[in-house]
Amino acid sequence: MRSIQWRIAVPFIVLIVASMTVLGIYLTSAVRGSQLDNLRLDLEREARLAAETAGAVLAAGGDADAMAKRLGEEIDSRITIIAPDGTVLGDSREDPAAMENHAGRPEVIAALSSGIGESQRFSTTLEQSMLYVAVPVTAGDELLGIARVALPTTEVEAIVGRVTRTIILVTVIIAALAVLAAWLIARTTTRPIRQLTGAARGIAAGDLGRRIAVADRGEIGQLAHAFNEMSANLQETVAAISTEKTNLADILDNMADGVVMTDAGGKVALANPAAGRLFGFEAAEAAGRPLIEVVHDHQADEVLKRCLKTGREQNIQFESTFTRRFLRAIAVPTGEGGGLLLLQDLTELKDLQTMRRELIGNISHELRTPIAGIKAMAETLQGGASEDKKAAAGFLAKIVGEADRLTQIVTELTQLSRIETGQAELKIEPVDLNALVDGVLNDLKPLAERVQVTLLRELAPDLPEVSADRDRIRQTIVNLVHNAIKFNRPGGKVTAATSFDKRSVSVSVADSGIGIPAEDLPHVFERFYKADKARSGGGSGLGLAIAKHTVAAHGGDIGVESRLGKGSTFRFSLPRRP
Repeated sequence: MRSIQWRIAVPFIVLIVASMTVLGIYLTSAVRGSQLDNLRLDLEREARLAAETAGAVLAAGGDADAMAKRLGEEIDSRITIIAPDGTVLGDSREDPAAMENHAGRPEVIAALSSGIGESQRFSTTLEQSMLYVAVPVTAGDELLGIARVALPTTEVEAIVGRVTRTIILVTVIIAALAVLAAWLIARTTTRPIRQLTGAARGIAAGDLGRRIAVADRGEIGQLAHAFNEMSANLQETVAAISTEKTNLADILDNMADGVVMTDAGGKVALANPAAGRLFGFEAAEAAGRPLIEVVHDHQADEVLKRCLKTGREQNIQFESTFTRRFLRAIAVPTGEGGGLLLLQDLTELKDLQTMRRELIGNISHELRTPIAGIKAMAETLQGGASEDKKAAAGFLAKIVGEADRLTQIVTELTQLSRIETGQAELKIEPVDLNALVDGVLNDLKPLAERVQVTLLRELAPDLPEVSADRDRIRQTIVNLVHNAIKFNRPGGKVTAATSFDKRSVSVSVADSGIGIPAEDLPHVFERFYKADKARSGGGSGLGLAIAKHTVAAHGGDIGVESRLGKGSTFRFSLPRRP
């Protein structure tokens, strides 16, 4: 129906069919009205005849029902004689005693008021549509009753049905002839246009060099010439656009930032792989879907909606509820009513900034105490305490101790920084962890005895060697055992154990000390974190952080299990040598 030939033919077909339909409706209505008028006149004559006969019978006190049945057979119509109060006195088809009062019938009311009444309705008694005509029955000036004559409208409806079927048949035949004639005329007229259409489809399929030759010198010939010029220009334009599109696609695919382009309704028209990685969707499957359905993040969707609504650039920084990444979204309107959403992943930058702030704060806090102590003791010496040699010696010893503590903090910070950045070189060699553990326990035994803590060994026999930096792994074990002694109770125990499986060799250090609160467990390996603030003033808070990064640099894992008041167990594992 979209072709030109049908657009030419259809209006004529519709006009002819509509005209025939209107004419058919008019003829059907006219035939039906004419037939009903003829039937009405016949019934009126029969009703007046029945009224004359009934008047004589009723005036003489005769049987109205017998008269109605006899006269009904003669004129082949239903006759009903009705008293002025609506009581049925006689009927040619039914027993009057079984019939209901007819005072409310429309034709009876009209006959009493105007001298004649008529009505067409469905008869529940005869179960068919009937036409009723009623006239008064009089004797002189006295009203004796109403004579009503009725006939079914079946014959009228049958005549109307035949006329209707004839009209429909004629309409169908004329419409079919009109369709055929219009189609033949339109097809002949549009043949050159179809040739142009075929050539245009060839170009659409990629044959940009397609040309057409039309002998017509009129409008169709001019159209063919313009078409050929368009084809040549289009070939050059498409080549340029293809090159630009390829360059743009390469840029989008290799961008680190996510790019999403939408139409005016907020549906995705284009998305690059970086945006898919940020929100966990396939860029090729995003086109045509609403942005919120693709990114599953209401904040990104909201900034785009504000941009589309205001027609101005909008930007926001937020943490994605779907991917838990910290992002910056910049939405700018495009020339076609859509929007361009640029998404930058700031997660690492934010983490670095947070880490830097925390690190500076922690370093400042750790350095503040020894520096304040050194300053206070120096000021005391300046104030005259230097003359008391014993007191001065004590202050100088404390100053040296605080300076050593500063040196330790700086050394550990440097060591941790080198390990984290991969600048620390590991001297890998075969290492027996049983020997390292045993040596550490022997070295720390005097410290344990001073605080009344017992050191125990549970070393696995035939423990496989690992490839590791001996000094750094030994320092890790020293940190764990030293902490176990420091945070223990008098009379407590520290147990150092080794074990192995098919993939790794493990070292665990368990103590019976104060334990670590559950809320502190996730943070014990962070820089400067001290679970027991009251008893950890002598340390820098960097030992466990160095241990964690040392084990990680060897490709191993480290962890802790603890119950408050029951003690703690630190365990690390290293890969077995191949």
